[in-house]
Amino acid sequence: MKIKHSIIFTLLSLSIYGQSSLYMPIEFQNAYKNKTRALNGNPGENYWQNSSSYTISAEIEPETWKIRGSEKITYTNNSPDSLTSIIIKTYPNHYKKGMPRANRVPLETLSDGMLITDLTIDNSSVSMDNNPNVKIQSTYIEIQLSNPILPHSSVILNLNWTTQMPSIYVNRIGAYDDNSAFIGYWYPQIARYDDIDGWDRIEYLGIQEFNTDFASFDVKIKVPSGYNVWATGDLLNPKEVLTEEELKRYNKAKKSNEEVTIISGTNSPLKIDGEEIWHYKALNVKDFAFGVSNTFKWISNTVTINGKKVISSVVYDTKYNTPAKRLLEVQEKGLIYASNISPGITYPYNRFTTFIGVPEFDGQEFPMLANNGMGYREIDNTHVTQHELAHTYFPFYAGINEVKYSWMEESWAIYFTIKFIQSYYKNKEEENAELNRNLKAYNKSAGYMWEVPLITPSYLFAYKPSHIQLSYRKPAFMYFTLENMLGEEVFEKCLKTYINRWAGKHPTPYDFMFTFNTVSDQNLNWFWNAWVFKTGYGDLEITKVDFNNSKVIVSNIGGLPLPIKLQLTYKNGSKQHIERTANVWSQSNDLVFIDVDDIKNLTSVKLITNMYPDSDLNNNNLEIKL
Repeated sequence: MKIKHSIIFTLLSLSIYGQSSLYMPIEFQNAYKNKTRALNGNPGENYWQNSSSYTISAEIEPETWKIRGSEKITYTNNSPDSLTSIIIKTYPNHYKKGMPRANRVPLETLSDGMLITDLTIDNSSVSMDNNPNVKIQSTYIEIQLSNPILPHSSVILNLNWTTQMPSIYVNRIGAYDDNSAFIGYWYPQIARYDDIDGWDRIEYLGIQEFNTDFASFDVKIKVPSGYNVWATGDLLNPKEVLTEEELKRYNKAKKSNEEVTIISGTNSPLKIDGEEIWHYKALNVKDFAFGVSNTFKWISNTVTINGKKVISSVVYDTKYNTPAKRLLEVQEKGLIYASNISPGITYPYNRFTTFIGVPEFDGQEFPMLANNGMGYREIDNTHVTQHELAHTYFPFYAGINEVKYSWMEESWAIYFTIKFIQSYYKNKEEENAELNRNLKAYNKSAGYMWEVPLITPSYLFAYKPSHIQLSYRKPAFMYFTLENMLGEEVFEKCLKTYINRWAGKHPTPYDFMFTFNTVSDQNLNWFWNAWVFKTGYGDLEITKVDFNNSKVIVSNIGGLPLPIKLQLTYKNGSKQHIERTANVWSQSNDLVFIDVDDIKNLTSVKLITNMYPDSDLNNNNLEIKL
């Protein structure tokens, strides 16, 4: 029977996508056999995903940045499997002394990690000490269950825990000073169990990001009076945590397109004696994070997008007052651009906040907010603001596994941001600044041994240059190449269909590729093979002018199918441009022959590569000796 099913699967694959098949690992083959995913790129008729509901009460201690929390998790098993174990991610142990890491962590940020106590599963106590059913790894705990979680049933976990955030900013989170910090990856979280890999047992080493299910969060954060909290989701108790004047400004900002200063910064007034509790709620998001400060400034307005009201905020250290102030306008234009143009899907949440305190030029996305730094140049701050906002669509709206397929989210943020910058700075010097920055960086690093195929799991990229090249730059230029080949209209239709199909779900590279194949009504497997499954880099060469047959011969040295743009110069000084999409490489991996008029009067041929990768510019010109 197994052989029979395998033959049917292979024939079906070939009948839909033609003779050029794609390599598919066994775990993906199994998903298609089980019909959790469909060969046309849709979720399959048996698609499922698990979910969690978190109720968290946490107390934050500024200066030391210790966190004490209690947590109730309702975990729902929607899979057809009986789960005999459950895995709890303990990301703060990344900063525990003695743990393995693939990134630099200053010694002063090391701590005792996360300590979980009083754990119960369906009211049964689970000891964390010397328990053969509890396997404690570096950044996760696996618990063997006495009663499996049956299909379509739930289990309730209750636990208390303590941890400590890094005392300085490091690797996306941490403290900026004694009064301000950004808190991320901070609570015990149920690992993701899916139809491809089962439980996620990948250790968090710092260089990759995260793989989480969609969840709901009801979170109460206790801080000393005078501290403010900006978080994922909706603030449920503004009357209790804002002064009367702040509340008036807050309500005004929710109705006004004009900038409103809700909190002026420097020192926030005490609202009550002792402590205050900020209460946030978020539904169907992949994570929950927040910033804390009693000195940061808070400016806000409401952006109307296709009839939808989105509260846009920028929160920052007042020392950045001049450059940060303009970012509210950048954020507004970015929300509108993303919603109406690229990707052209209305921003899916009701708020977005940029929290600026990172003491270096950096940024990190979270659902509905970003934790960013401030650069010296306006263009840098514009691009990082939009880059992190663009992550709304990937990995959050369409739930990408960032640990395994980081190129499926980082590169889209690069692509969207390049297009936004071109629009925002149209006809200005900075118009192609982001394109040129990424093009230059790609070309500098292209073609080395560590530039492995994109399909390689991202968690294997411990070498940072490899991670940056393969997660950010190379796939971004794959999208631009594909857009040029399909045409903007078809490409946009493919992209929107892909996002809408997988909104609130978890696509893989095959879901992405099969969707584009189906919606474009083209067999693009030759393209995916070259860009995703094989090694290769961008480098075209003008090899020869064939006068006898009136042709210019272009060689593909690097192997990636790329557009060709030639500039022909003639004896009379006139110039002619010839353009071909990457489709010219669909039948040949090595050479393309381009017909040329009036070839006897040709004096030079130049390959124009100002929009696409080209690691060797020395083979782009051919002067013809007369």
